[in-house]
Amino acid sequence: MDNNIIVNNYLDTFYCFEVLKDKFCEETVSEHMLMYLVSGEMDLISPDRTYHVKKGEAVFVRKNHLMKKVKRTGRNGEPFKGLFIQLKAPFLKKVMQEARVAVPLMAGRRQVSPYTVFEPHPFMQSLFTSFLQYFSAGEFLSEQLLESKLREAVFVTLQLKPQLAPVLFDFAEPWRVSIRDFMEQNYKCDLTVEEMAHYTGRSLTAFKQEFAKTFDTTPSRWIVRQRLTEARRLMTADNRKASDVYLEVGFKSLSHFSTAFKREFGIAPSELAETA
Repeated sequence: MDNNIIVNNYLDTFYCFEVLKDKFCEETVSEHMLMYLVSGEMDLISPDRTYHVKKGEAVFVRKNHLMKKVKRTGRNGEPFKGLFIQLKAPFLKKVMQEARVAVPLMAGRRQVSPYTVFEPHPFMQSLFTSFLQYFSAGEFLSEQLLESKLREAVFVTLQLKPQLAPVLFDFAEPWRVSIRDFMEQNYKCDLTVEEMAHYTGRSLTAFKQEFAKTFDTTPSRWIVRQRLTEARRLMTADNRKASDVYLEVGFKSLSHFSTAFKREFGIAPSELAETA
């Protein structure tokens, strides 16, 4: 457990994160999310650019991608504090049907960036201030009250960014992407096989079968080999130590890395310099 992180979670739908020092995080986003910064700052890293989010700003995060973010304390030393709301597909389908929301005939997935930043606005600030007050009161919302607040979140989002409607109400399955391309880009990330299948647009069975045809091994064995190969390259080319690279390539402990390295290459990481 990280003592520098405080997390409150209500019904796996509404989260309050407080971080006492700068922290880099990666997580898979399987449902749309609305985030609001109460204090501190945050960098959201996408393939095309880095978004810098400040206190009082909100962000819509599109589903079905790997989110990379750096949570930072404020310049005056105040901790990072963010509120996160998941907008799940079954709830959004219900809202669209009951409210008869008209969605433009365009593919929401064509939006290049997974992030849309909202500048400070009274509607968004009021929404999240009310959520924060519920937590401060030490009382959880009833499911009925939570649903009403989630509806408010949907319609505030559409009021401020109506162009997000085809993204918000896009219920199509993820695109089928190249397994080779996806794995070569994401082998350092902490993903389950189920998540790999989901983010490549395949069932678990189809993913495993196609993976075996592509790489002639299992996902777990291929990932370990790729991480070790990259670690060896970094240690050889840049003269870095095992303790400097094991986290970077995706291992969680130095001892596990050292054991796997010796099993793969026949020498301990510390002996690598001697054989170079």
